[in-house]
Amino acid sequence: MLRSNTTRREVLAAGGAVSASLLIGFTGTAAARQDGTLHITQQVEPAHDYDPVVLNDAYSARIANHLYDGLYEFGPELDIHPKIAVDEPEVEEDGTRYIVEIHGGIEFHNGDPLTAEDVLHSFTAPVVEETDNITEFDMIDVESSDTIDEHTVQFDLLEPYGPFDTMTLATNIVNSELRMEEEGTPPAERSYNVDNPVGSGPFVYVDHQDGEFFDMERWDDYWDEPMPELQSVRWVATEDDAARTAQIRAGDTDMGLGIPPADYDLLVEEDDVQVLNEQSISYFYIAFNCNEGPTTEPEVRNAIEYTFSASTFIEDIIGELAENAVAPMGPAVVEEWGFPADEYAEMENEFDPEQAADMLEGHDVDGWEPELIAPPDDIRISLMERVAARLGELGQFGVDVNPQVRSLSWAEFLERYTTGNESDYAMYTLGWTGGPDPDAYYWPLFHEENAGITQGHYYENPEFHEMLRNARESVDQDERFELYDEATRTLLEDKVHVPTYSIHNSVAAMPDVEDIEVHPDSGTKPRVVSDHHNTSV
Repeated sequence: MLRSNTTRREVLAAGGAVSASLLIGFTGTAAARQDGTLHITQQVEPAHDYDPVVLNDAYSARIANHLYDGLYEFGPELDIHPKIAVDEPEVEEDGTRYIVEIHGGIEFHNGDPLTAEDVLHSFTAPVVEETDNITEFDMIDVESSDTIDEHTVQFDLLEPYGPFDTMTLATNIVNSELRMEEEGTPPAERSYNVDNPVGSGPFVYVDHQDGEFFDMERWDDYWDEPMPELQSVRWVATEDDAARTAQIRAGDTDMGLGIPPADYDLLVEEDDVQVLNEQSISYFYIAFNCNEGPTTEPEVRNAIEYTFSASTFIEDIIGELAENAVAPMGPAVVEEWGFPADEYAEMENEFDPEQAADMLEGHDVDGWEPELIAPPDDIRISLMERVAARLGELGQFGVDVNPQVRSLSWAEFLERYTTGNESDYAMYTLGWTGGPDPDAYYWPLFHEENAGITQGHYYENPEFHEMLRNARESVDQDERFELYDEATRTLLEDKVHVPTYSIHNSVAAMPDVEDIEVHPDSGTKPRVVSDHHNTSV
């Protein structure tokens, strides 16, 4: 996020070469650091976009969420509560108008007052500027939305949008006047985005150097409670798993995010390391090309799922840091909404290669060489290699399939996985970090409007797409539940995706780090201060 709960492409949150993190001013042991300073090591170098209007990667979001306050913010789970807002919104015009009152007396870090104009700008700028986050706000009628007075904002929607008050309202608020001082400069190049991120949050930006560190300090004039226990936080990135584990074991960082699966047991057994491992809203999957080639046939897609076991893959490769994804959304969302996870799990085709071979008969796949593409991530490459190996073993049942696994750079992968061309892929694997609402997954990952943009399967099913639109535009949560339940069963039956796993949000920390929150949302953890916790060292 850029906001607490942005639907962001998980693929945008990774990439780049291994960075050698410089822990400047940190001498190598937890005891040597200054009192009240926390060092956090992430697993990926942030994109260093700290303007919430532009920001679109989880690793920058974790930092920005300490610099900015949201109009609403997550509680300890996936529910949102008023922050800058005084109370719940007033909803009018059959769910197409939301009126929100904000607290008076809030100031940005530079002393400017935070007003309704700043709130309105934070929600409409992604649409006006057509940033990467536009799909999260394009239901807002920019022309008719307005401020009622200095402390009241009115959002008008083009049509009802069910998740508006459970997801969209959790947006971080920017200083609109400061942002627009460089109006002629592309948003991503403005100093407000990189070198001058001025919010109203509990920490203020100090300095950063790409590939090395990002420093923030407690803002002693913070308008809300509680005041952070920490004096400052330094963020660094170490993308090499072995190096990050070594730093944690040596005490060269206070907190390491994203525990490498191969090192989980090692860190759990370490006396001077505390390990936290919680369910997340992440969703990793295999998608089929439903546009060209044999995978356009539902029976072929069903047969392929019979050739491998997702649960066995998780046990062999990821271990306790992941769980089966039984539906095309994060398990935490399935649980939060009360969807019938057991029934979804029963719709998975259990490992049965002989059944797969029988189903492939008559589908002209003998001698087929499907392209299986993966981004440069060890787990996802291993997943595709597992699928390819099992498909190759169908030869013993008289079906000659010779899959080709391609590990691509992020740039090449992003260029190829949405084409719909059989020559580019028969299957691809990706992940998605959505939000507390199924729409955060189903709209970008399945609706036909986003084919070629955030998905590459091109699934043709008019009734299904209408179902997603109705669920998106309904403000009746019971109706939305029924629609998403039906949509889930349709996807699982037709095997548009094969849900595979959800990576838990994991943290390894020094024993003297207290009151750590591991939130289900990847862009929110680790939040070091909120109304229900306050991290200290």
